[in-house]
Amino acid sequence: MSHLQGKRILLTRTKEQNKNTAQQLKAIGAIPVYLPCIQIDYLKENIQQALKKIQADNPSNTDIIFSSSNGVKAVATCVHHLKKSLQGFRIIAVGHKTAQTLAEHGCTPAFIPEEASQKGLIAAYQQQNLPQQVYFFRAEEGSDDLLRALKQQGVDTLLIPSYRASCPNDDATPIINQLRNKAIDAVLLGSAKTAAFYVQRIANLNLANTPVIAVMSPQVEKAADKLGLKVQIIANKPSFRAMLQGLNDYFATQDKG
Repeated sequence: MSHLQGKRILLTRTKEQNKNTAQQLKAIGAIPVYLPCIQIDYLKENIQQALKKIQADNPSNTDIIFSSSNGVKAVATCVHHLKKSLQGFRIIAVGHKTAQTLAEHGCTPAFIPEEASQKGLIAAYQQQNLPQQVYFFRAEEGSDDLLRALKQQGVDTLLIPSYRASCPNDDATPIINQLRNKAIDAVLLGSAKTAAFYVQRIANLNLANTPVIAVMSPQVEKAADKLGLKVQIIANKPSFRAMLQGLNDYFATQDKG
């Protein structure tokens, strides 16, 4: 990714997530610039109520589904040992990053859908024995496709809103000034929510559109378009590495021109 050498790239995930992406950027000679546009708040009361119910259930016919790393981390804050608390239950991870976070807490997913999405999990369940009931830990807002699909097949489902994404309110003036001075080459937007909060934090659509905008997926592009953002790059798969590769290819074309 030599064409990202020296490029200043705005990172908009949570502070913790930005650190990981920044390491990838530094490794290829790019310069990370930080503007966290997502703040994660754990909904512990919801989680604790669900955990009480889980402890009274039969592990042999109950699945525990995590759709994101944030969901795993949220539940882990409410127990002493996540592995012990979920012992015997079939655990499902939507995506390898979620599976990795589970592994960090000693939990091994029974399976991971090929496509890291609810639709991917619906497809994967067609190859598995369906449980009698499911606990689904996810964000407060999200798709209900999985719940509907399982209910249609007679599975008792319980959605547990485990965390909430909100917009940080710290001063964004230094970043706004950099945008005004065209000192930022590109911005990475990993979700529709991040895109919305990015626009909210900059509070000026023309400035928000100043850098090259790269998004995680066509769904994020659609949401960004509704916000008035002009997306140049859509990752060919839902990962930040794919976003960076798309960004590299874009600048390669610009360099030739």
